[in-house]
Amino acid sequence: MKVAVFVIGLVLLVIGLLGAAYGWFVATGLETTHAFACGPGGPGEPYPGWCAALLSSASGYRTFAYGMVALFSVGVVLSVAGGIMKDVPSAPTMIMAPPPIPPQGALHTCKNCGRSMPTTDRFCPSCGTAQW
Repeated sequence: MKVAVFVIGLVLLVIGLLGAAYGWFVATGLETTHAFACGPGGPGEPYPGWCAALLSSASGYRTFAYGMVALFSVGVVLSVAGGIMKDVPSAPTMIMAPPPIPPQGALHTCKNCGRSMPTTDRFCPSCGTAQW
């Protein structure tokens, strides 16, 4: 369990880090393109709505980057939790030892009805009471 939590945390950490970096770089690139093409002194919009589409796309990638930062944070928490978790010991198994084998032909009496029977009988043949 400890190793699984740690590994899942590391995977989320790496995915979050790579996704956040990708989102930030793409959003920054789109914003730079907008500043160059649509800013004062720029060539202007190639077609109507192009500059607004650039800013909208940049906003979407920035939101994606924030989501990836959240995933990165979850990965950090899981990695730390997996690193400090204690191993859970396995529960001991209870195995009942069989009763000792009596000598051949040994007899005992039933606890309930008093009838004599071989010691190898698990239940009384007369009343059905368990003998062990």
